[in-house]
Amino acid sequence: MTYVTNQDEANESPDGPRHRRRRRTGPYAAADERRRLITESAVEHFAQWGYHNASLPKIAAAVGISPAGLLHHFGSKRELLMAVLQARAEHAAKTFYEGMGEPDGLDALEMLRRMAAQTEFNLTQPGLVQMYAVLSAEAANPEHPAHAYFRERYDTIRGRVERTLRHGVGSGLLHEDVDCAAVAREILAVSDGFQVQWAMSDGRWDMLGAYRGYVDRLARTLTRSGHGID
Repeated sequence: MTYVTNQDEANESPDGPRHRRRRRTGPYAAADERRRLITESAVEHFAQWGYHNASLPKIAAAVGISPAGLLHHFGSKRELLMAVLQARAEHAAKTFYEGMGEPDGLDALEMLRRMAAQTEFNLTQPGLVQMYAVLSAEAANPEHPAHAYFRERYDTIRGRVERTLRHGVGSGLLHEDVDCAAVAREILAVSDGFQVQWAMSDGRWDMLGAYRGYVDRLARTLTRSGHGID
């Protein structure tokens, strides 16, 4: 998994001097690296055992530290879980949707292309795919610590997709009778359902080919021109 880290950055402003964010060094860099290793270990354990059955001592042991050392960086198992989920969400947003402006300004076909690209990227991180499949099922329980996270995630993504589709209808790109709310829910259901099936196949099933085929067929059905995503 790729995490957002502190790197040398220089941003030129026309109204003032260059603002520079310095690379963290020494003990701070070591702490950042230790946190990264802990979260990577947590991904593998949450994917295999789920949240409730994952063991903090085993997560810590995989990194070569004590449980107390782990709790120095993450105060609780719940905090560790949320750090893993947040880092993943931030990376996905930065990689695939940064700079696209308001959701309504994103072309519906471009949105589907980016979703296919994100699926391709996810396959390079099988532990994360499996973790999401496990945790999203667990989090259906309102008492699960990630319940609010997944509920907000679904609401946010579904709303973004629906607004983009409505913009496509309004601009004449999509057929005027498209049920945007229903299609948005369908896209999420297929995406998450495919991830579960891929995890159950131990990664042998061609999820990327299946998903690209699905979004291409969907695009050809929704667009007035019959264009797919390619």
